[in-house]
Order: sequence, then structure tokens, then C-alpha cells
Amino acid sequence: MARNAQPLTTPPPSAPTGDQPPGSLSRDANGVAWLVLDDPSKKVNTVSTKFFVWFEALVTELEQDGPAALVILSGKADGFVAGADLEELLAVGDKADVIAMLQRGHDLMQRLAGLPFPTVAAIHGACLGGGLELALACRYRVATEHKKTKLGLPEVQLGLIPGLGGTQRLPRLIGVPAALDMILTSKQLDAKRARKAGLVDDTCHPSDLAQAAARWAGQRKEEKKAPGIARRATDFLARSPFADKLIFDKARAQTLAKTGGHYPAPLVAIDVVHDGLKLPMRRALDVESGAFSELVVSETAKNLISIFFTKNEVEARAARIARGARPLPRIGVLGAGFMGAGIAQVLAAKGVSIVLKDRDYGALGRGIAFCQQQFRDLVKRRRLPEVEAKGAMARVHGTIDYDASFHHLPLVIEAVFEDVAVKHAVIRETEAAAPDDLIFASNTSALPIGNLAVASRRPENFVGMHFFSPVAKMPLVEVIRHATTSDEATATVVEAARIMGKTVIVVNDGPGFFTSRVLGTMLNEAAWMLAEGASIEQVDRAMTAWGWPVGPFALLDEVGLDVGRHVAETVRAALGERLEPPAVFARMIEDKRLGRKGKRGFYLYPEESGKKKKDKKEKTKEVDQTVYRLLGWQPVPVSDEEIVERCWMQMLNETARCMEEGIITNPADVDLGVIFGFGFPPFRGGLLREADRVGLATVVEKLEGYASRYGMRLEPAELLKRMARDGETFHKA
Repeated sequence: MARNAQPLTTPPPSAPTGDQPPGSLSRDANGVAWLVLDDPSKKVNTVSTKFFVWFEALVTELEQDGPAALVILSGKADGFVAGADLEELLAVGDKADVIAMLQRGHDLMQRLAGLPFPTVAAIHGACLGGGLELALACRYRVATEHKKTKLGLPEVQLGLIPGLGGTQRLPRLIGVPAALDMILTSKQLDAKRARKAGLVDDTCHPSDLAQAAARWAGQRKEEKKAPGIARRATDFLARSPFADKLIFDKARAQTLAKTGGHYPAPLVAIDVVHDGLKLPMRRALDVESGAFSELVVSETAKNLISIFFTKNEVEARAARIARGARPLPRIGVLGAGFMGAGIAQVLAAKGVSIVLKDRDYGALGRGIAFCQQQFRDLVKRRRLPEVEAKGAMARVHGTIDYDASFHHLPLVIEAVFEDVAVKHAVIRETEAAAPDDLIFASNTSALPIGNLAVASRRPENFVGMHFFSPVAKMPLVEVIRHATTSDEATATVVEAARIMGKTVIVVNDGPGFFTSRVLGTMLNEAAWMLAEGASIEQVDRAMTAWGWPVGPFALLDEVGLDVGRHVAETVRAALGERLEPPAVFARMIEDKRLGRKGKRGFYLYPEESGKKKKDKKEKTKEVDQTVYRLLGWQPVPVSDEEIVERCWMQMLNETARCMEEGIITNPADVDLGVIFGFGFPPFRGGLLREADRVGLATVVEKLEGYASRYGMRLEPAELLKRMARDGETFHKA
């Protein structure tokens, strides 16, 4: 708050519930009113009915006794306003109630926008969704040049569109193309990029925010700079008869290509922007609220919002587990290959000093070069300032020996070749050079952690840590406890993953753990369908049409068939004939078809360079027809419905068995694991939510029918049969 600020002569109105109000209002000696948003009941400020009631009374007072200017800022350390109160939105089941809520919000934002004195949003930290829409209703916006300051409209990620005027005020402010880009991609801008786009009027150091806001509070409306020529031109074009073809039709085509039509919100947002620009603001806002009310009660929005809450639940649980972690100023990473170098690079970017070891200088050099390239790419994409990238790279220290740098490491993450003997040797060598209380985490996709821990002198300090590739992009880490893993070791490894910015699920030991075992079962079923006469094209097309980002055979090519076989063999050795694979994998590997990395797999990977290579990526991959001759394949008709059901229901079947065995027990971990780990369609809410939607009685009936036709591997798990019989669901209504 500005210096010499004094409380208003009348106290700020409180919420109708009698709770403390979500902020306070005062005036300084210059007559500027300072509105500090700080809801004591929440970690972040949100827009809600409670906020509307309180803010309406304040706006009424300001209209009656106008100050020289109004500055709105946050009392939270790291955030302006994070968006709408999603719990309240989920609780509203009637569209008429939603429209009434939005109309109240629109009226309030219109009154804020119409105040006859300068209004300034002073932004530090997250300014998202309803928070940005509040800022857009102000005459001016000032934002801090800080890494936590981000401005965006992320509603489409929740199956919604902006509902407090964002679809109308943003395109009128920064132009239609730039606004559509933000709305449709949920892109978040830092302060500098927001100023360049015309979204904010000024940027400053965090310590200067109040002073910068005060300067803009002294501005008069006519002093604001007019939009640039380019923005005026695009805005005129957006309202012209040519806009449909040049802007809106193109946006629709790009959105459909990206979403497959499974996510209605982006398409609705395009229509609302398009239609609203042709109307006066009041009527345009009515279009927005009507569209929002339809989306918020849809199954897609409910599922996507449920993922948001599920993620918060899982991350809160991980934070509680991590309370017992050791400090981690330095971490060792063993193996400088693609996975190990990726782990090292992400940790270094988060401020951790890294000792990266490999067997020789050639392998180590390739790992160091990979880290350098990753940081260069981040700088090029403006995700990281060059000075920070250089500082992070300086935190990666390479070695080929167990030198003195290992003597005081609290944690080592091993990412060497997926072989028990190799890992045992590395465990023994490392423990001989490291402190007696070293915590050892093994990155493996399938090897039982208990089998690896037998090589350790301190098995209680041994933990599994399953990363997904590529490390920098995949958000999930699966932490695996074996029978004697200590709480401290688990906590420390969970904390390491949290430092990396990962979402963590903790599971118990078993072949393939949870994610690899369940994904492997789906891939195995797809291979069985190929062996039985379904085509590669049809299987992958049916699964992507259902919502998967790629089909099973395209995924196998990306993972590598040798890796897939290794996981399958590990799991089958423990679980028996139920997971017996068809001859497809053996024949492909015998023919040296390992997937993309070997340039031969189920699909063709022709060598291209330059522009041709770039253009090739935009085209649909072609199936290698010689695979059919190799497998002695004969086509047999099968429906897309059967393909999809056998794949996802087998995943569910194996998940139920994992739950029976105690490998994983929490439905939130399951749903987040399959979505963040390997791309289960998010709009379906997760594997268990999809099972609840379809009904377990239906699932069991389907599986029993498939088992009678194709074999015992499709026989439903006892847990599914019991839950179906008792009318249970995985998630409570």
C-alpha cells in the first residue's frame, strides 16, 4: 500500500456470512484509494459470490464518494487473483443460477470499468482467469517483472471459457488474433511479453509496484496511448466480412486438428469472440454468459475440473510425505544418457547442484552436451533468461570417477541400463564411495525395487523413482517403496521430485509397479488384436478417435519395442500366462524393428532433411505395410468399439488387480497417474471416473464376454466383480 494511506471514513463492508472480508480499502494523502485483496480464508485470492457481494458495496461507495483514483493490488505474497472459486462453480448445477451469477459479475465489472476516475490493477504474481478479467476492467495495468508474475486465461483447460468479460475485453484491447491465441492455448504471458502485446501499460521491479501504480493513478483517460497501427488493422479485419476465412475459420480448423473435437470449450470461445465483436458490450457479455452456463454443467467440464482438484489432492499428499525429507543442496545422478542427463538438467534448472557420472568421457560429454542444448532451447523459447541458463549449467559437474564429490551426497538417482546385474554393480560401487546414510533412488520402468535393493547395504534407504520420457516435459514421477523402505528415504525422494516441479504418486513395489504394468497390459491387448486380424491403422485410429494423443502402435514405436518387451517379460515372469504376449513383439525385434530410434517399426520413418523434414512432421505417419507380411497377417473384421473397450477395460482390469495387491489404493493416484503418465484422455476424467460413468456392472459384463471369446487374460478381476455386485463406484458422488 502507498505511504500515508489512511482507512476510509466508513469501514469496508464485510461478507454477508460474517466472515472476514476478502480485502481492505484505504485512502492516502493524495486521495487515491488503495484496495488490497487478501482473503484470509484462502491461500490465494479468488473470484466468488462472496467476493462479488463485498466488492459491490465497495464500488457503490466509490461511485458515491469518488477518490482521485483507485489502485487494486494483492496482499498475498505471490499472487494477484488466481481465478474463480471452482468449488462454488461445481456446486452450481442449474444453468439459470450460473447465468444469474455471471450477470452479477458482468454488472460489477461494467461498473468498475465505468468509474469516472483512473483505475489501476497493480499485478504481482498469478493473474489468471477471473483475476485477469478483473484487471481488464481497470483502465490501466501495471505488472512486476518477476518470474511468478503471469497473466492468462486458462479456462479452456477446465472445459470452460472466460466468463467475466475476458472473451470481449481482451480482443478489444490487444486485437483478435492475439486474444484468440491466449484464450485457445491458455498461454500465460510474463510482464514484458504482456506489455509488448498491449495487455499491460507498464512493468516494474516488485519493490516499485506501489510507486508505479501511483504514477498511473495520476494519469487522465485522454493521456492513454492509442493502439498501434498493426493492432487497429487486425481489429478492423476481425470485424470485416473477410474475418471468417482469414481468422475464425482458420482458428476453428487448427482447434479441431489439435483437440479432435473432444473439447467443446475452445470452439465455443471462437464463436463467442466472433459473435460478440459484432454487438455492443452489454449484449456481447450476455452471449458470453449463455455459452459459459452451457459448458459449466457439461460432463467434459466436470471431468476436467475434477482433474484440477485431484491434482491438488495428490500434490498436497506428496507435500505432507515430503515433510520428513533431508535437505537436498546437491544430488548425484548416475548415467548421463537421455534419461540421466534429463534428470540432471531439470534439477540444475531448479537450483540444485548436480554430480553427473558416467563410465567414460565420451558418454559423459554427450550428457553434458544434452544439458547445454536443453538450456539453449529454453533461452531461445524465452522460457529462461540467458544468465539463469548459464548459472544452471554451471551447477552440473561431470565426473567419470567416484571422487570426493560423492562423499557428502544425501541422495543419488541412478539411471543406468535397465539390467539387474548392471544396476547391482552400480549400487555397490556407489555405496562404497558415498556416506553411510546415502539414499539411493533407482530409475526403472519395471524392475522390482526389492530385487534391486538386495545389493544395497542399507535397503531401508533404497527407493524406486520412475521417470517418464522426456523428463523435462512429462509431469509425473512414480515413487516406489519396497517392503523395508524407510519413511525418511521416501520423503527425500518425493521432495526431489517436487523440487523438479513434478506431480508425485507413491506406490508399493511390484513388477511394473502401477503405470508400466497397466500401460503394458493395454499395449499387449492391442498386439493381440493385431495378431487376430485387426489392422495397425484401425487400432490406432480408433484409440485416437476415443481421445488418446497417439495410438498403441505409434506409442510402441516411440517407446521402443525392445523396452516394451523388457517390461512385458518382467511382468509376465511374476504374473504368469495371463500376461502372455503374442508373437508380434518377438518377430518385430528379430527383424530389428525397434521403432523410431531404429528408423524401423510399425510405421515408416524416412530420412529427410531441411524443409522437407519439417513438412514431413505435419503429415500423418504411414504404416509400414511390410509388417503385415512379416507377421503373416490376415484381416478379420472388428469394430472400433471393441478395439477401444478391450484396450481401456484391460487397463482397468489390471488396475483393479494392482489395487487388490496393495500396489496402489487411492483412486486419485490412479486417475492422475494414467493421465499424466501416458496420456489417458483427460476429458474423460481418468480411468476410474470413466469406469464409474460406464458402470462397473457393464464393464464386468463386457469383460466376461470378451474373455469367453479371446481367453482368460480378459477375465474380470475379483475387485471389479465384487464392486459391480454391490453397486459400488471408485469415486464417491
